Amino acid sequence: MQDRSRTNYRPSPDEQTAHFDRNQRSAEAQSADNPTILVADDSDDLRQMLCTLLGMKGYRVIEASDGEQAVQATQNETPDLVLLDLGLPRLNGLSVIRRLRNELNLNEVPVVVITGHDKHFKTAVAAGCDDYLLKPIDFDRLDAILDYYAPTRSLSASA
Repeated sequence: MQDRSRTNYRPSPDEQTAHFDRNQRSAEAQSADNPTILVADDSDDLRQMLCTLLGMKGYRVIEASDGEQAVQATQNETPDLVLLDLGLPRLNGLSVIRRLRNELNLNEVPVVVITGHDKHFKTAVAAGCDDYLLKPIDFDRLDAILDYYAPTRSLSASA
């Protein structure tokens, strides 16, 4: 066995494989057990921030940068929750909601609208959204939404 205190220590191939397998199994178990959230926003910065935050909380995250991608991802993945910007290119958020609800009959997937304008609240609710989150994002409100619509296994086990 090699002395690990030396600065030039390199794990053996068997040690490397064991570490990789353990991490891979852990990530697979986490993604299989925890809810999937679709983040649909055309702002790369906001989308990446939400994906990072949600991933750190244990969620499996999928992304869409336009409305067509959001509809396709929801249809293919059936996420546990959709966080949807209203101002998406190619197909705006209201049209995404209408397609999910009316054309694809995906009524069981909760859709939370994220927007910087509260003037669209009634229209979004009429289109079929389940909840509403204003930008800049109130992270306590986001946590409440996540706990309600897509609790992680660790949260639901402690409840």
